[in-house]
Amino acid sequence: MAPFPWSLPEIEARILAGELSAEGVLQAASEAIESHEPSIQAWSHLDLDAARETARKLDLERERTGPRSPLHGVPYALKDIFDTEGMPTEWGTPTQHGRIPADTCALANRLRRLGCVLLGKTRTTAFAYYDTGPTRNPHDPEHTPGGSSSGSAAAVAAGMVPFAVGSQTQGSVLRPASFCGVAGFKPTHGLLPLEGVMPFAPTLDHAGLFAATACDLQPAWRALGFEATAQPAKAVTVMDWPPTGGVEPAMAEAFAVALDSLASSRMSIQRAARPAFFDALPGALHTVMAFEAAREHGNRYRRYGTQVGAKLAELLEAGLRTDQLDYEAALQTLFDARRAFAAWAQRHPVIATPAAPGPAPAGLASSGDPRCNAPFTALGIPAISVPLPVPDGHLPLGLQLTAPRDRDATLLATAEACETLLRNRV
Repeated sequence: MAPFPWSLPEIEARILAGELSAEGVLQAASEAIESHEPSIQAWSHLDLDAARETARKLDLERERTGPRSPLHGVPYALKDIFDTEGMPTEWGTPTQHGRIPADTCALANRLRRLGCVLLGKTRTTAFAYYDTGPTRNPHDPEHTPGGSSSGSAAAVAAGMVPFAVGSQTQGSVLRPASFCGVAGFKPTHGLLPLEGVMPFAPTLDHAGLFAATACDLQPAWRALGFEATAQPAKAVTVMDWPPTGGVEPAMAEAFAVALDSLASSRMSIQRAARPAFFDALPGALHTVMAFEAAREHGNRYRRYGTQVGAKLAELLEAGLRTDQLDYEAALQTLFDARRAFAAWAQRHPVIATPAAPGPAPAGLASSGDPRCNAPFTALGIPAISVPLPVPDGHLPLGLQLTAPRDRDATLLATAEACETLLRNRV
């Protein structure tokens, strides 16, 4: 599966130089969609005619006043839980069929002002939980792309768009990125706005970005108004991970080989015992998520029953049974862990772990297990997955890197450095 013809830095440079137009970039996206969408099914709604009109106007504007931002003329995909005025936003569930919002979410409005071209909405698992949809993994259609940001990850992996927007409450950006062989970035909690986005568990909900590489994420992050210039960390810390379950042999081997490659390329690898506060996070996260999801969607469950999705119904039942005191105790566990992590991370500013237990599972019944990502989501810290080198013919695997709150620029720089070192060692 070929990536998008140009990276985001290349698009930025060529549009600035007048060598490439927004309409030309859109044409490449349209051709990839026409070729791959029938087998991948990444999109829940496409409006290429409106996108062409937007691209034409942006080209005229660039000729008069220059580009608006590094993302001027860049086509993108938006997960179908982000509201868009006049365009269906149906949350991956038939219970919301025909839902057309009156307003556009804050993040899409920001991207529009930056000159991005919205092509449409990408498929999500139902209510962004575990009940899967039809999207397939571009590397092997007999395997899941992961979830819940299934369509966004698949659209980037199939070269349909150079970047896409997703969301994560446990592992819904990092896991699909790992399964689909692209870069997925979940910034510090709250940095990307969630106004106009379907809430699931607000304590845990994050917006996130997908691109082919960590290098591609830099101009997007810079355009969004955040610092994107930082020195990469000189060392990464490795610990026994994840707190529950473990990883499959393919991931264990690829991760070990990657660490050896990084060490051979003068990246220092530090090893540390996993602090005890990590072990309390999975249970606390599940309690908080169930309680808050029931608060957000309990009435829909009462109305629709298992039509919301069998797996979501099970979570909502648990949430409706959860006592307020148990919820508050779980919240306290998260807050205590966040303080403990901030102190521990002073000695371990970047952590390297597997991004998923293994390659994408076969079939579409499961979107995979988020156990490698969820503890970091609970901490609200930035995390990124970048592709690991794998043998030809093997499904993708991801390297997950995390850093303390608000160290997003350092994390992106370290991810790009690791990505470059690993690519050069292949």
